[in-house]
Amino acid sequence: MMQGVVGPVGSAASAVDLPWPVLVAVAVVLVLGRRSRARPRRRPRVRPQTRTPAVGELWFAWVPFEDRPGGKDRPVLVLGVGHPACTVARLTSQDKSARRDHVRIPDGMPGLTRPSWVSLRPVQVQRSDLRRRLGDPGEALVAWYHGLMPRPNLPTKEG
Repeated sequence: MMQGVVGPVGSAASAVDLPWPVLVAVAVVLVLGRRSRARPRRRPRVRPQTRTPAVGELWFAWVPFEDRPGGKDRPVLVLGVGHPACTVARLTSQDKSARRDHVRIPDGMPGLTRPSWVSLRPVQVQRSDLRRRLGDPGEALVAWYHGLMPRPNLPTKEG
């Protein structure tokens, strides 16, 4: 009689008990199964933006709250680019049609997937706070925005 280690009742056979062709077949199936299965892609790490923003582009930026400490990542329209700060107009998808300090952006702007309103009060943000470029509707949107702004009474030249 053969002496050996006795395992629990119903345990699987050890690798020594199986014929080698079966072991090779199982290994091939496991390797091929892993390769054919679609692996989920890892989300890329957020990298600091290396591209310089341009007037008329839409970006996600960290924008401070007006009424309390802190801020949030939100879409902005770049109105002016300086160093180290940019002038931007905050965008929101919340309906602000009842407010006088926001105006609805025309539909179809590149980078905007839903109806949006733009604040008529521009803010300064650091260029390093611009996170990700959304689109480039162009300087026509900036001209439209500036056309909404009230004009100060400028003295006229008499001559």
